[in-house]
Amino acid sequence: MLLRRALKSSPQDVWLETLRRTRGPQHNSLVYWMLSQTECDFAVAVHAFYRSDPARYLDDPKPLPQRPGHADLFALILLNWDTGYYRTHRIQVDPVDADPRAIARTKQKLMVHSQGALPFKIPQRFLEPTGGAAIKVPAHLQPDQAPHLWPLFAELGLDVDAAPPGFARKIARAKAMFRKFKISGRRA
Repeated sequence: MLLRRALKSSPQDVWLETLRRTRGPQHNSLVYWMLSQTECDFAVAVHAFYRSDPARYLDDPKPLPQRPGHADLFALILLNWDTGYYRTHRIQVDPVDADPRAIARTKQKLMVHSQGALPFKIPQRFLEPTGGAAIKVPAHLQPDQAPHLWPLFAELGLDVDAAPPGFARKIARAKAMFRKFKISGRRA
């Protein structure tokens, strides 16, 4: 996959930006790939962890599968954490990555279970994801602005502008404005 190749040589800030643009289970294979890379930053793992809705797993705790698939991101994150992944924490975890209400709900559900009663362990760092620097995606690597990245994101259905960057986007916006003006002009 071309996007994976582009991400492999990109800073982790681009990985987090990409993860924020995913739209649910249809992008799990891309998220799974990110989480399986040893260089994956802690902020990327935390974003994926809270998107997997950890409170749901605490409502009905079951042992983690030994070989999690694309649909088992929660299990993949916890198993990878146990083997030393996500120790690099250069990027700050923002509320968009880990909603404070989701963190509070997860902590509350953890209090219901006695120590060692769960078939898995949620690391304390995931419950208090602080540290790191604010995300900084260089302009030449922003998917909405980079002509080499936009088609990769658009083809996968990631959240990007509908028109490609550059002159094509300007033309598309001008046509949309013209249509809007033309429609509103008829009503008058």
